[in-house]
Amino acid sequence: MDFSRISSSVDVEALQGKHVTAIGGCYGLMEGLVKCGLGGASLVDFDTVSPSNIARQDFNSTDIARRKVEVVAERLRRINPEVEAETHLLNYCAISAEEHDQLFGHTDLFIFAPDFFLANARGNREAVRLQKPALFIGLYSGGRAAEIIFWYPGLTPACYRCICSSRYLAFAQGQGNISSTGGTIFDLRIADAVAGQIALGLLTHGADNRMGKLIAKLGNRNLLQTKIDPDYTLGGKDIFRRYLGDNPANFSFTTIALPMERDPNCPDCSAMHNTQAEIGRTQ
Repeated sequence: MDFSRISSSVDVEALQGKHVTAIGGCYGLMEGLVKCGLGGASLVDFDTVSPSNIARQDFNSTDIARRKVEVVAERLRRINPEVEAETHLLNYCAISAEEHDQLFGHTDLFIFAPDFFLANARGNREAVRLQKPALFIGLYSGGRAAEIIFWYPGLTPACYRCICSSRYLAFAQGQGNISSTGGTIFDLRIADAVAGQIALGLLTHGADNRMGKLIAKLGNRNLLQTKIDPDYTLGGKDIFRRYLGDNPANFSFTTIALPMERDPNCPDCSAMHNTQAEIGRTQ
């Protein structure tokens, strides 16, 4: 592949040595990462392509009844025959910790875009335990807004559970998952476009270019929300107007990056921070 047109923005050489594990959707995002030079991908999903997927995801009618990960792996290899594309037809929440590490311990970035909250919850625990960067992507109800959360060891204090503690409580109370029914493929692509740049930043952090500097610039602002529907509100409040003001130019298709603080009692990351603090005191 010829990467000359993007090499000023992306550390392609570094990216070619990276491996991403994707749980759930984000199929278009994975194709974009391979087009930017990603060297390896593990695709995790046990689902098959259904007719309803055609309207919302990057599948065609000829893919119906096929395993999603197998379709995507073929596409990645067509983009770059040298890419290492692994497929895993399994339930991410059902595998043991030992099997998890055997399959995914070599990954450089976890990307979570499942329909099931428990997959995100498990993913956060594993990413924190393995000290691996993680990216979480989701559409809000009706596809009217999108959410991107990222975690980078040693740089972003708050993990996914710190940020989404209310979501954990809601799930424990039986309120279930937030449905993105109503979201179109364009809504998904807007979310992927933002998440894709964050993914490049996480994978090439420290490179002396635009993508390599992105995560350092964001710092602890690791909750990003993108407004897609101009009339979107959260709990009756226009959260975007709160931060961007009510100038007529503030319409839609904008992203805010909010600073997040760590929960000192977080069950997932508090033990890690306490261990690091203890090491610091003994040095």
